[in-house]
Amino acid sequence: MSIIKQLAGDTFAYGVSSILARLINFLFGFLIIRYITPAEFGTFTNFYAYAGFILVVLTHGMETAFFRFANKKDSEANAFSTSFYSVLMAVVIFVVLVHIFQQPIANYVKEPVLYVKFFVWMLSFDALAAIPFASLRKQGKPIQFAVFKILNIVFFIVFNVLFFIVFPIVHISFPFTKVSYIFIANIIASGLTFLLILKQLGQLHFSFDSTLYKEMFRYALPIMLVGFAGMINEVLDRIIMTRLLHGTIVENKIQLGIYGFNYKFAMIVSMFLQAYRYAAEPLFFKHAESTDSKQILASTMKYYTISVCVIFLSIVLFLPLIQEFFILYSPTSKVYFVGAGIIPVLLIANIFLGMYFNISTWYKITDKTYIGAIIAIVGAIITIVTNVLLVPRVGYWGGAWATLICYFSMVILGYITEQKFYPIPYNYKRILFYLCFAILLFVVLHFLILPLQLSLVINTLIAFILLLFYLSVAYFLERKK
Repeated sequence: MSIIKQLAGDTFAYGVSSILARLINFLFGFLIIRYITPAEFGTFTNFYAYAGFILVVLTHGMETAFFRFANKKDSEANAFSTSFYSVLMAVVIFVVLVHIFQQPIANYVKEPVLYVKFFVWMLSFDALAAIPFASLRKQGKPIQFAVFKILNIVFFIVFNVLFFIVFPIVHISFPFTKVSYIFIANIIASGLTFLLILKQLGQLHFSFDSTLYKEMFRYALPIMLVGFAGMINEVLDRIIMTRLLHGTIVENKIQLGIYGFNYKFAMIVSMFLQAYRYAAEPLFFKHAESTDSKQILASTMKYYTISVCVIFLSIVLFLPLIQEFFILYSPTSKVYFVGAGIIPVLLIANIFLGMYFNISTWYKITDKTYIGAIIAIVGAIITIVTNVLLVPRVGYWGGAWATLICYFSMVILGYITEQKFYPIPYNYKRILFYLCFAILLFVVLHFLILPLQLSLVINTLIAFILLLFYLSVAYFLERKK
């Protein structure tokens, strides 16, 4: 249990940065709805969906390879140099190619060339910082990691506040659109963060170990395929939605803006998952050879499920109260909440994504990353097919259900392969109970209590009682452990 406690402590430490940083970014999305239209929010959502794909290619699995080979070769500095130079080469190639083909790219995404130029530099700084940040995790410096991550978001928010609120008050203007302000603020934030983390580059060797690079690249390539396929599963719906819907470009962007706004609520689960992943990945690699490694993986799956189900209930049970606060802040948010029904679906989808992360650990620590690549590719195919089939028929609801179907399928495939190659003694009955119990409480409130049209105060009180009931049951079942 000491490993579980360490994981919980590290998850909290990384969570302070990851969750707080994403929470600030999450709240920024809601802050900005007062200053931009749903169509502009759609543009914002569209570009940041592409960002995930590009960052996966630019880092091409080298973060995970760094963890693996820094331990395996007992040479952290050598692994750091090799992985950083690999990312640097990818960034240089990326900048050159986009510069050459910037106009065709702008035509394809149906946005101005200026947005494409801004986007390139923002992603370049983010990619170059990936390995230094991984090094902080490897060195066990969660506080420093947290400070830099939080500062990155603080810089981003501060410059957005300057552009959207402060400068207009003092009558300072720039020849840019509102969406440009968001990109410029992100470039400044990413650049400043990279400067802060430059000290980590002191580990760089000025020689390049080609032999180690080949080993790391062979290991990392399937990880990149997993990441790329994972991004298809995560953001493809936002990229192709405007092309599958039957409205005009502006109408489709409005629908995308509504989808992107409500998807942000599901990102709360992914905030926790990100913090958990930051803590769990180095820990699982460190104890991969331990005799109790499988029991550790089994225990963490159960406690992860309890945690994310509490997050799920904290959102869906109190959603009427949350909506009321947003409407008080900005009456125009009613336009976005017409799509609030997809929030529970997307939250459950992200819970399954976290379950798959736990299951997928086995092929990383056994070097069978090709199996993860196969599962991710199957998931990507499911995502593409279900989006193409559902989005034209039911709009953004199709994107939500496609996400859920994909992640659930990956959990099933991951569990089958894990039980065959590296069986882990999951207490799947208890895990399924916690998940189904949380969904049942949501169904009770949504389909039995809310139709009674009670006051907001009474609905909130009932929601609090249901959440407390779930926590009490979980504590009762796990109290001895």
